[in-house]
Amino acid sequence: MQGANGTPAVPEERLVILDILRGLAVLGMILAHGQKMMAALAPHWPENPAGWAIIHLVAEKDRAIFALLFGVSFAVMMGRIEARHQPVFPVFLRRLAVLYLIGFFVEAFTRFHILREYAFWGVALLFLRTYPTRTLLVVAAICAASFSIRDLADSSYAVLTQGWETARNQEISSQQTWWLSLQQKEQALASPEYVAVVKSRVQHMLGSLISAERLTPGIYLTFFILGLLAIRHRIFTEAVKHRRLILGFMLAGATAWAAAWWLLPLLPEQVITPRIGYRLHTGLGFIDEQFLAFTWIGGITLLLATRPAGAAILAPLGWVGRMALTNYILHAVVIDFACATYGLNLRLNPPLLLLFSAALFLTLAIGSKAWLTHFRYGPVEWIWRCLTYWHWQPIKKG
Repeated sequence: MQGANGTPAVPEERLVILDILRGLAVLGMILAHGQKMMAALAPHWPENPAGWAIIHLVAEKDRAIFALLFGVSFAVMMGRIEARHQPVFPVFLRRLAVLYLIGFFVEAFTRFHILREYAFWGVALLFLRTYPTRTLLVVAAICAASFSIRDLADSSYAVLTQGWETARNQEISSQQTWWLSLQQKEQALASPEYVAVVKSRVQHMLGSLISAERLTPGIYLTFFILGLLAIRHRIFTEAVKHRRLILGFMLAGATAWAAAWWLLPLLPEQVITPRIGYRLHTGLGFIDEQFLAFTWIGGITLLLATRPAGAAILAPLGWVGRMALTNYILHAVVIDFACATYGLNLRLNPPLLLLFSAALFLTLAIGSKAWLTHFRYGPVEWIWRCLTYWHWQPIKKG
């Protein structure tokens, strides 16, 4: 059921499934970031089965879940604002501006950068939100393939106008320049002097505010749109009714994930030019390991729709998910300090890394439960909410 202009008719009560999925995303981030930044052993099978499983089953899927839920939250909040006949644009522009500032500080003081991307491309949802579902699905598909479309068009034009050999050599030279720039950036960020690292991060952010990369919509906007559509069509509130659709997405997600890991690597490494070859190896944006997130989301959604008692077992995920932004920032601070040269510079073997991840998640879960016993929102969520609505929001319960 939809409201006027194709906007979603949103549930009035808080959906437990969304909190659980947010908590799952935070847990996934803890596992994935721990493996990528703190592991003493490469994630190869069979030497490190835990690391292998995290890289294949968790890493990147956590960010996809978080991105889709950003679109879900956008649609839910937008529907409630419109139901109160309040203006959508000023409220959401403030909300996204505050998120951008939060993301700027998180990126400056830690190595985590995704919040600015969310805020930047969240603006697009303001203009897309009333479009018909079919139009939004086309836009989502274009966004998923946007980097491939850009590179294929640019590279093909270079081949046609300059010749294959010249175009190929220019791309190889550009890749070498890019790698050198990346190495210089990593060296600057590897400094044991925290102030120097923060300064370098800020300079990098300010220097890349406007770029081709920044202005090319990508997979995150695809997930935002799908999250918005999930609320519009009541996927989470009427999951049993949409069982076939959910199962279809689960199967498609698992298939794309398997193809990305085991079929795409079989393609020739050099296809016309390096950029074209690279984009073919990434499935042109349509075959992506991140799509396994649909399998995780769909499985948990159907599980809780058919067996509501399962929510009690997954309650710790829900506690963390209700304070997802606060807990995201806390996990970023802890992991950055634990792995950085200006911090503890830890490198842990697989058992200790799993223990570290479990301890961090349990700490966040217990802390969230204790906080939410007395307060309505997490501390960062409360500040975000106050600045969004531009007036003081009650935070204490009762």
